[in-house]
Amino acid sequence: MSWRRLHRRLARSPYMWGWMVLLLGANVYNETFERGNAAYNAGDYQTAIEAYEQLIEESVVHQAVFYNLANAYYRSGRLGAAIANYERALQLDPGFEAVRENLAKCVRETERQLARPLPPDWEQSLLFWHYNLSQWTTRLLATVFWVVLWLLLAVRQVRSVPHILRAALVVSVLAVAFGLSAWVKAHGDLYAVANNERVPVHYGTSEDETVRFELYEGDRVLVDRRESGWARVMTADGERGWARGRALAFVGPPYERPSLPRPADAVAEVMP
Repeated sequence: MSWRRLHRRLARSPYMWGWMVLLLGANVYNETFERGNAAYNAGDYQTAIEAYEQLIEESVVHQAVFYNLANAYYRSGRLGAAIANYERALQLDPGFEAVRENLAKCVRETERQLARPLPPDWEQSLLFWHYNLSQWTTRLLATVFWVVLWLLLAVRQVRSVPHILRAALVVSVLAVAFGLSAWVKAHGDLYAVANNERVPVHYGTSEDETVRFELYEGDRVLVDRRESGWARVMTADGERGWARGRALAFVGPPYERPSLPRPADAVAEVMP
């Protein structure tokens, strides 16, 4: 696909659902959302960004808001923030195909087209089935199976039903599986996206520390520790080091507003 066609595809009107009124609730949220949509359609992407970010700061968490915000960031030339918000939308709704397509196209625009770091091996082995399910879905199914389990055990106490214990065992396994899935999704790894043109990654939490390698805008990393304005990051190929938190757009939760990109930092030496 040509660059021109790519830009046209990503510049489609923002994602608008007729039932956003029910999802966002109060009229003030609806008005803010519609103001963002109107600004986007008028080509005023900064105003659209401000409107969508306001919703997020007021604890409105919905994939449509993140999707529209990602589109606005993309059109304003902020590739890192766009990728971070597409990732947020996918966290909430893994089946959101338009998000997945736009995210893939944005990643192809990055310098190195790095893959997102994979979850831990144990999660990939035990929960390989849950990546296309939303947290809301796994939480709902866990609740349903736990309720069914207790109902089966209650019935077992008052009357003898063939195979009821076997059914209770199967249901209990499903309840544990979906409960674990919901917990992992709620307490999963924190990812971030390089939000500057170049982001030096140091051996330690100081600008004086030697630079080990660099990230480029849009590179996705795993964050396993944060302290004093720094984040310890790891790439998909296992490179690890410390980067300035202000140079990253954190996927969350919590949903932090990305800082404005800074000019590329001068790097005296990059160690192999």
